[in-house]
Amino acid sequence: MHQETKTEALWRFGSYGFLVAAALFMLVPIYWIVVASTLPQSAILSSSGTLPQLVPGGHFVENFQALQSRQYVSFMNSVWNSIFIAVVYTLLALFLCSMAGFAFAKYDFRFKEAIFTGILATLVIPINLLVIPLFLVMSTADMTNTYAAIILPWAAYPVGIFFMRQSMQAIPDALLESARMDGASEFQLYYRVALPSMKSSMAALAVILFLFQWNMFLWPLVVLGEDKFTIPVAITKIMGQQVIAFDQLMVASAIAILPMFVVFLALQKYFVRGILSGAVKE
Repeated sequence: MHQETKTEALWRFGSYGFLVAAALFMLVPIYWIVVASTLPQSAILSSSGTLPQLVPGGHFVENFQALQSRQYVSFMNSVWNSIFIAVVYTLLALFLCSMAGFAFAKYDFRFKEAIFTGILATLVIPINLLVIPLFLVMSTADMTNTYAAIILPWAAYPVGIFFMRQSMQAIPDALLESARMDGASEFQLYYRVALPSMKSSMAALAVILFLFQWNMFLWPLVVLGEDKFTIPVAITKIMGQQVIAFDQLMVASAIAILPMFVVFLALQKYFVRGILSGAVKE
């Protein structure tokens, strides 16, 4: 018995040690980006071939001002564009995906499995193949260089529909039947019965949707003009110069990382619980 307890303790220590090492391995580049954003260009370039400076400097304000002084694009305007697009997209996609997931999980209708399979099949289509058709559609609808052109094409996100379907299957059918007997409409079943029990799953999906839209690059690059650029596109403009301003690039990267950390930290207590709930069926 004592030997088994000792073995379990060793396994636990090894598991936690591995997780801590993996977390540090992933956090070190992020920490370096933050530190480099406070250093002058000369200090960043001089670290080539030697150990990089790991202590923050005092040039963040100067680097940020230099970033803002660029004439080709306003970076803070790009930050606002990214935040607005990601937030609106997340809310809209949560609504549509949860409704679709509820319908696929709790209703029987003709061709249900075929439609659901077709939705999942769209995941294998590379975004590169969709750029030209989508651009022609947006041009015909006169929606190029608009927020709607970025938000609408992926509003019914297939991953979100699949995730919500799996989560909604955990809702007891007897609960829905009881609500029907009390006179609840079908839409009331959705937002008064199903949604309150799906808070963890909705929070987990919100993180996934936000990060998906926040990191999107190719489609915004094609369909948006400079006044509507998002952060990933604006960063490429910094890298596309003949002489790359690494100090400004690091400031832009640090600012781009911050909202993702805020969203994850705000929803982290629901995230794991929501991810696991989609793996359990009734």
